[in-house]
Amino acid sequence: MLFGIPALLAVGASWSLVGVIFGDAPKRGLDIRLLQFFGGILSLLAGTVIALFFLPPKMIDMEVMAWGLGSYFCAGILNYSGLQAMGKGMQLGPNGAVWGIMQSALVAPFLAGVLLFGQPLTIPRLAGIILLVAALIFFAKAKNLKTQNQPTAGGSWRFYAFLSFGFICFQQNFATTPSYFAECREISPVLRALAMASGSFSGAGCMLLYQKFRHPEISRQIFRGWNNKWLYIYTFGQQFYGLFFAYLLLYPGMDAMAEANAGAVCYPLMVGSCIVSFSLFAIFVLKEKATRQQITALGLCLPGLAGLCFPADILPLLRLPLLPWLQ
Repeated sequence: MLFGIPALLAVGASWSLVGVIFGDAPKRGLDIRLLQFFGGILSLLAGTVIALFFLPPKMIDMEVMAWGLGSYFCAGILNYSGLQAMGKGMQLGPNGAVWGIMQSALVAPFLAGVLLFGQPLTIPRLAGIILLVAALIFFAKAKNLKTQNQPTAGGSWRFYAFLSFGFICFQQNFATTPSYFAECREISPVLRALAMASGSFSGAGCMLLYQKFRHPEISRQIFRGWNNKWLYIYTFGQQFYGLFFAYLLLYPGMDAMAEANAGAVCYPLMVGSCIVSFSLFAIFVLKEKATRQQITALGLCLPGLAGLCFPADILPLLRLPLLPWLQ
């Protein structure tokens, strides 16, 4: 855990850059879907080159390889789908409420780790997850104060918010499950990132093809930013740190946490770190005025993260055995 906790906290903090880019790209005439599509291409190219020319061969059972990489591929598709549903919900309703509902999906891998993989449920960890969910609620309420006058015509923002929540619940479980198995932990982080990128690229590609044949005018609108220099600046910037952290911190960190009986707290740690980092960025860099709800959310996040970092043998509350079909 001495490596896993700092690694995942750093990964979560780095996610703030995604929020910055996704918030600024539309102001520069870029469609987020085009940015994701180009990002998928770059990630696939980089991962393929590294895997073919710089990754030493490793003997791993092909069934294990197919199962593990298939799980990450599904996680990539679900991640893309969840972000698209989140974006649609934010167009129709209050951004903070949609964001809070989606990020509450962090409870899914936590519960799956306890109920399915025998991860110990301790009092500090239970308190930590409760505090993080409470922080998300306060964060959403703070955002609602700024967006309460936004029009919500055109559909139900709650439908898309909970659709995003569902996608991300499954995505986080698909992304964390392989780390619980020692055989899958032998798969290179480069190949895992490549499988995840393949899933995201497949989702983006299918969406763009659908738009091209069913709604050509929307397709033209999406691709009109291909010659915008910011498309390439944001694509390279986002993918550079994304691949760097995935290869060196994300997957090795999740493996280390799962091996230390703490795999259930991986995504809660990263999401909590992201909340704190982005909130501090908004306050001190963007100079946004912090509301009482935002300050309360930050105050809840910090002890919540501390609770999740407690070792499993401190104040154990419950530990369920592996289900028979997983043994």
